[in-house]
This record gives sequence, structure tokens and C-alpha cells, in this order.
Amino acid sequence: MSVELQMVVGSVAILFLLLLFQGTLVPLNQGLGWGLGSRDGDPDYTDMQGRTRRTIANHIEGMLLFVPLVMVVEMAALSSQLTVIGAGIYLAGRVAFAPLYLLGISYLRSLAWGIAVLGTILVGYEVVAALFAA
Repeated sequence: MSVELQMVVGSVAILFLLLLFQGTLVPLNQGLGWGLGSRDGDPDYTDMQGRTRRTIANHIEGMLLFVPLVMVVEMAALSSQLTVIGAGIYLAGRVAFAPLYLLGISYLRSLAWGIAVLGTILVGYEVVAALFAA
């Protein structure tokens, strides 16, 4: 398995952990009955539940850019030192972003997000370069 695909798997693992965390918060805050029920109505979510929901949404948005680019890199055999570095930077940024967002740490969270975006740009650069080289 390529390094780039390993980073995709790492990103999926982060999402899985975030979803587990989110699922754990429901019975702790709204009760097991509400969590297992139809969940009608809007419960009062805690600040942590709100941050968790936003962290998950942000992570999915990042994956929607990163994963297709890695798939193109794989299918078109575009793997290079730049895509490997970019994929590693992406995952490092995402690993840092999740706990920083969950803990409500603003500026460092934004820096981690920017690092992940930089990684995505590096992977995307090889894809765009291949488009114009054809």
C-alpha cells in the first residue's frame, strides 16, 4: 500500500474515532433513552457536542478534497516525493486539528487546519501538473 493511501486510512481512522467520541457524548449528556430513541426534537447539546459536530464536519470537508486527489494519484501513477510529503503533512495537520478543535484552542487549531490544507495543495499540485503535461 502506498504512503498516500496509508494517509487516507489514517484520515478514516481519525473520522472513526471522532464518530465514536460523538456517540459516547449522547448517552452521557442526553441520556441513554434519548440516544436509543427516535431522537425527535432538538435537545440541548453541550458545547463539547457542538465542537465535536463541527470537528467532524470539518474533517469530512477536508477528506472530500484530499481523498479524491489521492485516488487520482494512485490511478494515474503520479506518486512522487511531493505527494508523499503532502499526504504526510495533510495527516499530521488533521491529527493536530481534531484535539485542538475539541479543546477549543483557536489559533493553533487554525494553524493545524492550514497545515492540512497545505498537504492537500501539495498532492493536488502533482495532479494539476499532470493535467497540463498531457
